[in-house]
Amino acid sequence: MINSDIDDLLKSIFSNDSRLDIREMFDDKLESYKISKTKALRLLKIDKDVFEQIINGSAKQPNLIHIVKIAEFLGIPINKFIETVLSNQSPENIRSIDNARKATFLLDNFDVKTLTKFGFFNVKDEPDKLVYKILSFFGFNSIEDYQLELNKPLYSSAKRNFSDKMKDFWVKSAYQTFKVIDNPNDYDRNRLKDLIIKIKPYSQDVKNGLFTVCKALYNIGVTVVFQDYLATTQVRGGTFIINEKPCIVLTDFNKSYPTIWFTLLHELHHVLFDFDLIKTNSFHLSGDADLFLIEDKADSFARDFFMPKEKFIYIKNYINNPYLVSKFAIENEIHVSVVYSFFTWYQDNLYDKKYYGAFNKFYPDYKEALSKLSPLSWNDESIKLVGERIKHILEIN
Repeated sequence: MINSDIDDLLKSIFSNDSRLDIREMFDDKLESYKISKTKALRLLKIDKDVFEQIINGSAKQPNLIHIVKIAEFLGIPINKFIETVLSNQSPENIRSIDNARKATFLLDNFDVKTLTKFGFFNVKDEPDKLVYKILSFFGFNSIEDYQLELNKPLYSSAKRNFSDKMKDFWVKSAYQTFKVIDNPNDYDRNRLKDLIIKIKPYSQDVKNGLFTVCKALYNIGVTVVFQDYLATTQVRGGTFIINEKPCIVLTDFNKSYPTIWFTLLHELHHVLFDFDLIKTNSFHLSGDADLFLIEDKADSFARDFFMPKEKFIYIKNYINNPYLVSKFAIENEIHVSVVYSFFTWYQDNLYDKKYYGAFNKFYPDYKEALSKLSPLSWNDESIKLVGERIKHILEIN
C-alpha cells in the first residue's frame, strides 16, 4: 500500500461508519450455505481459536492468509475486511502501524542520518517526533499534505525524480519558501533586462548592495532568497518558475562573496533565456548535471558581465599591485574581490595555473552581504515564519 492508502486506512479505524459486523455476516453465510461453523472453519483450514482472535481483535499479529480466506468466504473486499480487523486492534498495535508508516515516509524521503548530523533532527527522537519536525518545518498537517503539496508539483510523472535525498530536501525547502512569499508583483522581462545592466556597481557595496538589488528584483516579479548550503548537494543556486514568475535561490556554496554575485547573474541569465524550459521542468539547479546544455552559456554571461577575457588580459600583469587592482575595480564598477576571483578562474582555465587561496585577504565576509536578507537556516523552526520574514524585508516601503 502507498502512504495515502495507509492514511485512509488508519483514519477508517476510528470511524464507526466503516465497521462491519463480521460475526453476524459469518453466521448469515453459515445459514445461507446450511453448514456449521466447525465445518466452515475446517473447509477454510482455520483453527477455531485463531478465528475468534481475528474476529474479536485479540490476535496481536493476524495471519494475512487467514484474513484473505475469511474475506473471500464473506465476499468482502480485502481492504474493507482489514479495516474492520484493525478497528478491533489494541491502541498499541494501531500505534505500531502508524509508526511503521512514519518510518517508511522518513526513509523514503529523507537522509535521516545526514540531517541528524546537521542538527536538523535530534539523534534521540523517535519517528513520531521526526515526522512532526518535518511537517512543522514545511508547514503541513499530515504526511499526505506534504506529498500532495510538494511531490506532485515538483515531481509529476512527466518530470524527473531525485534519488539524492539531501538535494531533494534543499529543493523542497526553497520551493516552499517561494510559495509562502508569493510575490504579488507581475514579472516583466523587459524591466528585468533594463535592471540587469544596472546591477554591477552594487557589488562594491558589501553591506547593502546585494540587499538593494534583491529588493529591486522583487519589485519586478523576480524573487531571490538565500538558504544555507547543504553538504553533498554541490548546488550553488537554482531557478524555479512558480505561478509564471521566476524565483531564484542562492546558497553560500564556497562561502565566497564573488561567487554569490556570479551565481546571481548566472541565474538571471536562466530567467531571461531559459524561462520556458525551466517552466516545463519546474526548476533548474546550477551545479547539477547539465542535461539541457544551458550551463556554459549562463556561466559565460555572468563572467563577461563582471570581467570579460580582455579585462583579465589587461589586469593579469598588475595583479600583485593592490593599488592598481583597486583602481581597476573602481573603473570597472566591481568589488576588488571580484577581480581576484576571476583572475584565479582565468589562470586556471587558460593556463592551468592555480592561484586558489592566494588573494583571500581581499575577500570580504560574505555573511555581511547576506545579513539583511535573512537566509533560511536549517535551525529555523518553520519555513512559513522565514518566508513571511523575507517577504516583509523585500517589500518596497
